[in-house]
Amino acid sequence: MSEPEMAVISLVPEGEKHQVVGERKVILPGINLEIWTTRMIALSRWELHGLNDPFWRLYIPVKGGAKITVDGDQDRIESTLRVGEAYIIPPHTTMFSETSGEFAKWYVHFTLGHRGDRVSPGIFPVEMTGVMEAAVKNLSNLEAGAYPWASLNLVGEALKQLPGSVWSFRKLDHRVETAIEFMHVNLGRKLVAREVAAAAGVSVRNLNHLFQHHLGKSPMNVLLDFRLNQACRLLRHSNISIDQIAEDCGFPNRYYFSRMMKQVRSTSPAAYRKAEF
Repeated sequence: MSEPEMAVISLVPEGEKHQVVGERKVILPGINLEIWTTRMIALSRWELHGLNDPFWRLYIPVKGGAKITVDGDQDRIESTLRVGEAYIIPPHTTMFSETSGEFAKWYVHFTLGHRGDRVSPGIFPVEMTGVMEAAVKNLSNLEAGAYPWASLNLVGEALKQLPGSVWSFRKLDHRVETAIEFMHVNLGRKLVAREVAAAAGVSVRNLNHLFQHHLGKSPMNVLLDFRLNQACRLLRHSNISIDQIAEDCGFPNRYYFSRMMKQVRSTSPAAYRKAEF
């Protein structure tokens, strides 16, 4: 008597015409890589005084040098940026810099989504691999208007050199993750704590407790941070009007948006957009 066939998992909903049948071997989480800009700039002066932005930075010096100091979790970290090396700085790392002469660098601003962007602040030197060197060469030769696919190689090669501790720094309760995901999906909507709590399957009181325990802030303050983060990215890397950015990011109007920027980020939307770093 032959043995019965082992059941397999269908990867297509029952009733569909598609025929994809097999066994799931590996399921990896997705990642939301978004490259906001890739630029090469030559500077005669580069002085930052406590800059704090909501995106990753990849610096690749090509001429001269600079000193940069960042606020880590417990102390300040000072580094010298040198030609032939690359440096990654996570979001919301407070930065100070100075140069003694001309300084030129490639830089990439990018985000990895709310999970990938929630890491420890600091500055991480990484090796300029052959892939990265080739990418910089390709970027330097691009014709005006060409899409910089080489930026993907730069970011990917740099990120894979980061220590594993960077990614395990802030693991959250799954209910907090669910609430955060709901916030991001509905960033442009007017949300109240009751809706967020319902999405996470908890009471408003429990949601507040979970957020205070894991993030040190209330859910509505975390939502405000997310809205300001997205607004700052759009201010720095798009030509969308300030009124439209306010609407897209869930603020009732431009004036409330401006008040929150000044209160939380100590600058106005117009001043933030005008600044170039």
